[in-house]
Formats: sequence, C-alpha cells, structure tokens
Amino acid sequence: MTVSSPAFAHAYLQAPFSIFDKATATTLAQVGWQQLAAGRQIDAAHYSIANCLGTEPARPRLPTQSALTVNDTLLLEEPDFDRLQAFYDEHGLEPLPVAELFTGQVPAKLRRALAVLAEVAPAHACVLALAQSVQVLRQPDPEIDVSYSHPAVPFSIFVTVCEEDSELAALRVAEAVLHETMHLHLTLLESVVDLVQPGSLAVYYSPWREEDRPVRGVLHGLFVFRAVQVFYQALIAQAGCPGEATNFASERLLSIAQEVQLVADFARADGLTAAGRQLAANLLEYRVEASNPRSYAGNQ
Repeated sequence: MTVSSPAFAHAYLQAPFSIFDKATATTLAQVGWQQLAAGRQIDAAHYSIANCLGTEPARPRLPTQSALTVNDTLLLEEPDFDRLQAFYDEHGLEPLPVAELFTGQVPAKLRRALAVLAEVAPAHACVLALAQSVQVLRQPDPEIDVSYSHPAVPFSIFVTVCEEDSELAALRVAEAVLHETMHLHLTLLESVVDLVQPGSLAVYYSPWREEDRPVRGVLHGLFVFRAVQVFYQALIAQAGCPGEATNFASERLLSIAQEVQLVADFARADGLTAAGRQLAANLLEYRVEASNPRSYAGNQ
C-alpha cells in the first residue's frame, strides 16, 4: 500500500484523540518504509541501523549470533562498531558487545519487558508496528536508564537493560522501549504533516531537560511522556503491575503529571503550526481514569 495523502495524520489529530491508535501506527510504518525505499533503497530484508546511516549501498542483513528476534517481533541487533563507531561517539552511545548481550541475559529481559507492554494492548500495538530493531546500551549506573532514537533510523531504538531481573526492572525497560517508540511515532508523523513551523527558532521551557529547548523537542517530550503516563495508568487499572512495580508506576505518574503542569500553556507556544497546536492541546487535555480500564483503550 502506498500512502500519498496526509489525511490519516489529520484524522489522528481530531477529537476524540487517542494517543495509541493502531491504524495510525500501521500507516506511519508504511510511510517510513516508503521513505526508506525511495531514499536509501532499503526494504525489510536490508533494514539495519548501519544501512540507514551509511553512505555505501545497503547490504542484506545477514543472520549472526546476536541477530535474533525477541518474541518474533523485535530484532536484537548486533552493534556494528566498524561502520557505526563515529555515530556512537557523536551521540554518546556505548552498545553492549555480543558476548555481554548473552552473559547479561538481555534477550530474556527484553522478552519480559515486552510481556509487560503486552498488558496494555494499544501501547503494545504501537511498539509492534514501529520498533523493528533494538541495540542495547551499557548502563552508566544500575539506577540510571538511558534510551535514544534518531530520525534517520526510523524503526530502531537504543535502550539500556537493567542488571537485575525483576518485575521492577522489566517495567523500567518497558518504559524505555515505549518512550523511544513514541519518538519514532511522532517523527514519522512530522514527515507527513508539519507540527512546527519550518525554520522556527522558537524555544520553550522543558521540564524534562530543565532548560529552554526548541519547541519541537518540548512537543516530543510532552508526547512521549503523556504516552508513558497513559500506559502506567492502564497497567495499574488492570492490576498488571504488582508489588514494588506498582509503587514505581505510581511515582512516575505523579512525576509526569507535575511536569505536564509546567507546560500547561504550551499549545499557545510560538513556532507551532495549527496542527502542532492541535496536537499539543490534545495532549494537555488528555484524561485517563485509572479506575476504568476501558478508558485508555483507544483503537486496537
């Protein structure tokens, strides 16, 4: 299917707004594959982080020891230090080498995180549609989670995986996976409809960076953290978040709510287009009743 009209994107922005919409995520994935085919001649058989970022013709993705799928959905991609070291250095990324992926039981921990995401079907559907591969980064500290994504790599995420193996650790990894997937979602949406005025230099205070940031960055922050909030609310409502993980999720909900309050007038920020203002307003007005599991459901 070729997507040639932005009508679906404008429909996504209309009320009633649902941040997790399977049809929109699926269409955005189609847009991303069309763009890769047109720009880099990359299809699914040739998709890799190195092929997206490289200057040479795309190589077929060959099976290697660590090129495995997690739950048959997410490729655990081996770091390519030969072709990507400059990229890693530029963005401060330290991927785990192959041996550590297995000694650290990374595939099993990612499976556990995906199982947590699967408790909230609409969020899980977005991950399935948009996250093609993951590279796992070294944790700078057991208490610090790091994640990253890049617009030139439309279906890949970079996350850390906790050293410990627990319900809480799985929840932390699940949040990182969802966080970066929603960055991919919004980046693809921006490729279809302008949310920020081209060339805008406008800035706005970001509670997530605690400094003034370009309005695009603040919009991304609002989008992904609202998605995380909706996910946690739904998870708690379904009793899918036991014990210590419940306390963590509750603390994250409170923290995000406080952060969103600091951008309460963001829909009026300079630099946003009409569509960007509409999206910001939708996100600021978004409400989920944690006591009602059906209220988060969106379109599955």
